[in-house]
Amino acid sequence: MKRLDKYKTVRYTIQKQQEVWKIYGQGMENFGNTCGAGKCPDLIPVVEPKEDEILVRNDAVGLCFSDTKIIKFGENHPRIQGRNLKENPVVPGHEVSLTVIKAGKKWRDTYKPGARYIIQADVFYKGEAVSYGYRLPGGLAGYGILGKEVLEGDEGSYLIPIQSENTGYSQAALIEPWACVVAAYRIERRDCIKHDGRLLIVGNGSGENRWSFEKLFMKHSSRSVVLLDVGEKTKKAIVSALAGKRVRIHEESGTGIHAAAVTHTNGAGFDDIIVLGETDAVTLSQAADSMCRYGIMNYMAENDTPQYVDIDAGKIHYDRISFVGGTVTDVAAPYSETLDYSLKGNGVLLVGAGGPMGQMHVHLAVEKDPPPKVIVATDISDERIASLHDLFDKRAEKRGIRFLTFNPTAFEDTDRFRQQIIEANEGGKFDYVVCLAAIPSVIEEASWYLGGGAVLNIFAGVSKGTITKLDLKAVAAAAVRWVGSSGSLLKDMEYTLRQVEGKNLDTNISVAAVSGMNDVWNGIDAVRTGSFPGKIVVYPHIRDLDLISLAELKKRYPEVGALYDQSGGWTTQAEEKLLDLLLQID
Repeated sequence: MKRLDKYKTVRYTIQKQQEVWKIYGQGMENFGNTCGAGKCPDLIPVVEPKEDEILVRNDAVGLCFSDTKIIKFGENHPRIQGRNLKENPVVPGHEVSLTVIKAGKKWRDTYKPGARYIIQADVFYKGEAVSYGYRLPGGLAGYGILGKEVLEGDEGSYLIPIQSENTGYSQAALIEPWACVVAAYRIERRDCIKHDGRLLIVGNGSGENRWSFEKLFMKHSSRSVVLLDVGEKTKKAIVSALAGKRVRIHEESGTGIHAAAVTHTNGAGFDDIIVLGETDAVTLSQAADSMCRYGIMNYMAENDTPQYVDIDAGKIHYDRISFVGGTVTDVAAPYSETLDYSLKGNGVLLVGAGGPMGQMHVHLAVEKDPPPKVIVATDISDERIASLHDLFDKRAEKRGIRFLTFNPTAFEDTDRFRQQIIEANEGGKFDYVVCLAAIPSVIEEASWYLGGGAVLNIFAGVSKGTITKLDLKAVAAAAVRWVGSSGSLLKDMEYTLRQVEGKNLDTNISVAAVSGMNDVWNGIDAVRTGSFPGKIVVYPHIRDLDLISLAELKKRYPEVGALYDQSGGWTTQAEEKLLDLLLQID
């Protein structure tokens, strides 16, 4: 029997010890065990699963920039804050393809040896976030034990079955990052105020408008309505619209929005904030900062004069706060307008798109139906730009898309750069803009290219407290929308997996380099420094394979390289050949 066949069917002897990479503290010097002058994995026992656990084999692991953040911040990382890493180190790795080896008595009928799965890393158990690869040991080990947190979590099992035996290990492991990208275009937002939520209505406008509230409370009623500095006529209109509904109304004057949030939400923030009429930028910024997770701010402006406001881009990204608005009198209307945040339009701009995640966004844009007329991608690395052309020129041409790239550092000034970008889109602004750089000035620059009704997708992992100056009046007067997302849901991962299994998507397009367990330290360092234009995939059961690009791998193992695709990309066939050559099993 071939080595790979033994591996697939679990017909080999499981060793008593396994290799595992651990984070013992802050900084790369605390990643891994010290071996002479270098770093290596620890050796730990492979343990038997308890009655309510399963033993799984980690087949492939994608290295992620999020892994480097655990190392960078150590015990200060928000997902493991306060953990003593010297005594209780983290096993990272959350982009994982795994195979069941053995199930405890409780799960023998559910999880069969040889069955394959991927895992949703955002695990919640009894309301607590116990993320896989953070609080729970991740995939950078030969084997792992999965228990009640994963198998009986708040959303049931966080394992998603791989249904097609033709799905490769790397293909499956990279479902996780790809699902994050797919999820960015599957964002949904309420089309009305939140049912039983907390609503704040601020201001009164110039008095020339007569605000209409009749439709605002038709679908749902709020638990409480706070009126801050609202005039008598507006108050009467609100009370009239609430007639017959059991809603508590609180009146405030001169206290400020932050104070109102503390008083009426215990500082958690409002579910909805409606700002009536022209309002100064400081008040608008306070309103934006006083929303809870998934909160919506509705700015009922009275003109289209640009108004730049300090907005926390991190809260758009992580808390999914959103902004709507209009220049009409019907306060409910903006909620139900422009709800489509999917990738759309004839002109798509991707800012900072040369990295692994950026490549995924470009790929989805190229494969979109119907295709855009123009896709423009920017990056400050000529090497990464060249990689984008290698990957997508032929694909774009085949679909009738003009695909252009620009390096902003090649231009003398911003005006000239902007002119070139606009000319590339036939002289107009864009329908959809994705920003893949977590830098305030870059996010602000990306927003400049938004046309009427356009979407700015703030995808990069922007930390909360990242303040950007954005034109809030464009939201009200031009129906511009800003969105963001972090991670993915179970349904996003399952959707992405089925796309791969249906051959509508090949996640292997992202693979730029591979490694065995011996060289994970250099793999993580390469992710940290952006040394490769695509993803690095680790094979935990290949012990000795130094981190190597696909091009160099082809030179070293021509029989593997002969199975690359026509563009020199990674394939399941190449992966199988590599595993059959280098797997270390008995």
